[in-house]
Amino acid sequence: MKRLAKRGVILLVLIALVGMILPAAGGREAEPEEPDIIRIALLSPFTGLGSILGEYIQRGAWMAVQEINEAGGIDGRDLDLRIYDTQADASVAATVLRRAINEDRVVAVFGPNMSSAVLGVHRIAEQAKTPMLVGATSPSFRYTEVGNPYLFRLRADDGVKVYLQVKYAIEELGITRPGVIYGSTDYCTASLAVAEAAFEEFGVEIVAAEQITEGDADATGQILSLRRAGVDGLIGLTHEPEAAVVVSQMRELEFDIPIIGFSAWGVPAFTNLAGDAATGVYSVQGFNPNDDTPEVRRFVENHAAQYTDRPSDPAQCYYDGIHMLAKAIEQAGTTDGEALAQTLREMEYYGVQGRMKADEHHNFTDISYISQFDGEDWAIIDILR
Repeated sequence: MKRLAKRGVILLVLIALVGMILPAAGGREAEPEEPDIIRIALLSPFTGLGSILGEYIQRGAWMAVQEINEAGGIDGRDLDLRIYDTQADASVAATVLRRAINEDRVVAVFGPNMSSAVLGVHRIAEQAKTPMLVGATSPSFRYTEVGNPYLFRLRADDGVKVYLQVKYAIEELGITRPGVIYGSTDYCTASLAVAEAAFEEFGVEIVAAEQITEGDADATGQILSLRRAGVDGLIGLTHEPEAAVVVSQMRELEFDIPIIGFSAWGVPAFTNLAGDAATGVYSVQGFNPNDDTPEVRRFVENHAAQYTDRPSDPAQCYYDGIHMLAKAIEQAGTTDGEALAQTLREMEYYGVQGRMKADEHHNFTDISYISQFDGEDWAIIDILR
């Protein structure tokens, strides 16, 4: 009997201990409330494909957080930015997104910045009713395509920019026999579909289209195929490293035709790799630091003061996005995800990218720049707001 009684006491102790442990393992309710801070997450590739943009993204986000906190926070509460490396991998992005939502209890997520990662994980944010604001630009995850009420885009998508790219190629560069080189990610293949439809609308046939896989360091075969096809202009739809490979080898092969790339071709990550070979290339950009509007000048000056150089796309959209979220929290009077998503759909904000208001696709802006690289900088030809 004594042995049974002893076992009963032990059992009761174990039950009590389990009762103490289970609440601590229960996800979003695990950690104690911290009323003085509001946690937000930044998911970005700092390693792997796309990592070349990670530092730009982090800088833009940090600048916004610092400005908000230095101004007193949001109703006296500081923003706490949690940063996660997605490694440009959808499965890794899913893991860190769940950690951000369930363990760190963030109220909103910025990124991931790679379109393929967004497509792979945005339903997790939807299920958790957590707003996700991204700088990725594939038209594949427009609200009108995926119907996620918690997913928003912070810059113009490539449905807009690639159409403008094709329009400029035809109407201004006089290209009548276009060739296309494109990558293998959704960012690139979705843009190819936009380009094909746009050329068809303008009554121009794509003479040849060649693919380059991310990480390839040789595009000689593709370039020679384009030249044999008799193309009189190149539409570039690849990531930055492959863009540098293409233009460098086109110069080596003395294949001198107009080149116009989409947004990945219009950033320092491309021109730094391509060097002199980038001279003369056109791009449809999401941001250009030479824009002389007061908001852009202020952003560029503050970035240079803190980091000694100028910002690059997509830093501006994450900077705008965090300021926009802060305003949404103030307007909603809560950090509840459902209320924040509703406020984000309805609110209007003026930032570095000008007027920002969610459209039917949940895109906040369509601002695009047509620019040409002069060997030193991107000279703005036109700004479309």
